[in-house]
Amino acid sequence: MPETTPPAPALVIDFVNTLDVETGSDAIDSPGALRRWIEQRMGTRFRSVEEEAWRTAIDTRESLRDLLASHSGAGLNPSALKQLNRAGRGAALRPHFNDEGEATFEPINPGVDWALGRVLGAVMTAQSDGTWDRLKVCQAEDCRFAFYDHSKNRSGRWCTMRVCGNRAKTRTYRQRHG
Repeated sequence: MPETTPPAPALVIDFVNTLDVETGSDAIDSPGALRRWIEQRMGTRFRSVEEEAWRTAIDTRESLRDLLASHSGAGLNPSALKQLNRAGRGAALRPHFNDEGEATFEPINPGVDWALGRVLGAVMTAQSDGTWDRLKVCQAEDCRFAFYDHSKNRSGRWCTMRVCGNRAKTRTYRQRHG
């Protein structure tokens, strides 16, 4: 049975993984591409995305990648935290109660700020529901893919053992048996 990732962590992962570090492909490599990604992933239409808003989204994405890396032992990057705080202020998150009485954080401001607010709201949801520390970044420097650690003891280090984990273990073996 395939393992599923809860919705809040899945949104964060999808956003961070718009950049494939290994291949260099970027699904949001322009303001127009960001607009299309938001429309497809979040179902919200924008007329356009300004260059500055696009740069904020890129900086926020990479700051989230740095933050997720801290779940595997990397140090917290103070500039990443500052960027995430800036993005949160731009979104102006507020509590919203659904028909079942469950609270989420919803952004007030429109446009890209709204979309970034949705992602940051998902971070807050993951932190409150206990799934946050399962979001990690592959420790392979040529990968850095965000993933949800489904392991029972939360010790996952690579996005997939078949690829990045195998490469790392093979490298370690060759170094020891040079």
